[in-house]
Amino acid sequence: MNQHDTIAVIDFGGQYAHLIANRVRRLNVYSEIYPASVKVEDLAHVKGIILSGGPQSVHEENGLKCDPGIFELGVPVLGICYGHQVMTHLLGGTVESGEVKEYGKATLDITESENPLFQGCNKQEQVWMSHFDEVTNLPAGARIIGSSEDCKYAAIDFDNNRWGIQFHVEVTHTPNGLKMLDNFLNACKVERNWSLDQFIEDEITRIKEKTGDKNVFLLISGGVDSTVTFLILEKALGAGRVYGLFVDHGLMRKDEGQQVEESLKKIGVTNLHVYQGEEEFLEALKGKYEPEEKRRIIGDKFLEVQRKVTEELNLNPDEWLLGQGTIYPDTIESGGTAHADKIKTHHNRVPQIEELIKQGKIIEPIKDLYKDEVRAVGEKLGLESKMVWRHPFPGPGLGVRCLCAEGPDNVPNAAQLELDLNTFLTEEGLTLVAKVLPLKSVGVQGDVRSYRHPVVLSGQADWADLEAISPK
Repeated sequence: MNQHDTIAVIDFGGQYAHLIANRVRRLNVYSEIYPASVKVEDLAHVKGIILSGGPQSVHEENGLKCDPGIFELGVPVLGICYGHQVMTHLLGGTVESGEVKEYGKATLDITESENPLFQGCNKQEQVWMSHFDEVTNLPAGARIIGSSEDCKYAAIDFDNNRWGIQFHVEVTHTPNGLKMLDNFLNACKVERNWSLDQFIEDEITRIKEKTGDKNVFLLISGGVDSTVTFLILEKALGAGRVYGLFVDHGLMRKDEGQQVEESLKKIGVTNLHVYQGEEEFLEALKGKYEPEEKRRIIGDKFLEVQRKVTEELNLNPDEWLLGQGTIYPDTIESGGTAHADKIKTHHNRVPQIEELIKQGKIIEPIKDLYKDEVRAVGEKLGLESKMVWRHPFPGPGLGVRCLCAEGPDNVPNAAQLELDLNTFLTEEGLTLVAKVLPLKSVGVQGDVRSYRHPVVLSGQADWADLEAISPK
């Protein structure tokens, strides 16, 4: 894709590098992701560089850094969160463990509103913080252009061509983040000539090259990801060469299996095999509580069913590839890149699938897209709106989303914790009651997986109040 100007995103881990690349593409600029170990000479063609966030500290012995020569290429550079800290550290500033570890909404006071990074922004902007270290001293020549209540060096201009920000512009919780990113791309003087239409055209070519004369056996759930995968595969290969397998595993909502089957047939999925696997899946999950174990069991069970159906249909494995509606967050959250923290193993990223990928037996046309891009591709391929925006809980379904425990799993200091939480709520003027649940739930804090006890709030409050207190 040499016809496109390129923005390089340096991956320091977590899912942020890939979300940044997604946001750059949304602004019609082609982006490529590079590991932190990338050599400077391999970046000679790029128009700008973004250093991503990541779940580490610059002070860790094996903490990721990048080649300082990156800052001498003469192209604009933007460091985000951990990338901001790496940039400051390598240019001679100081990064220390923060006195206040911020996870959530914060207000950025922009002290240099005329700065190119903040063109068109307000003097105060809502931003999203997620960090435990912070910059405490600037390198020579750098200046503060924005601060938050708990982070003095929240935005830094190093030399009018290189910037560092502690907050995340790539998430929706920073409402004007895309504007700031757009300003950075303007500084890079890039041509805006990348599009999803181009992606579809390129992917159809790649599908034809990968499949050759083989057909595709697609695990299809009725969700937007696998449905869009079917459409793009059929557009590339033609009708009859894509065979869909829908597994009704009994872990969806009432009557949802029937609804999925009907919706798939409605959009033209004629080669569809429906497998009733409720008893098998529920038996395999009996007595299982830990979410990672359940995800592995469900993923392995899908493959077991796929092999069984393949044999029943007398399909020659040498003539078929296994298709999946994998999207990029599935890979990232499963720890599928060099420095990504594993948040949760998706059913399409269990070890058996990874082995098949190595063998070249899997095809995943939308594996580099995010959900918003998948929906947009679906609309471009003619998928009706209610299918594009449908949420059927495919994959593991409610088998993982319903939290459970073998027995009460209480926090040792639950009583004191609840007292502290309710005191805080009272001080905030809210008539809410906090209760710590006796089980755990998976979440993300500071770019890494957390498996902790959730808090339930009961009472009356509006969304603004809940949003304000949730990160505290």
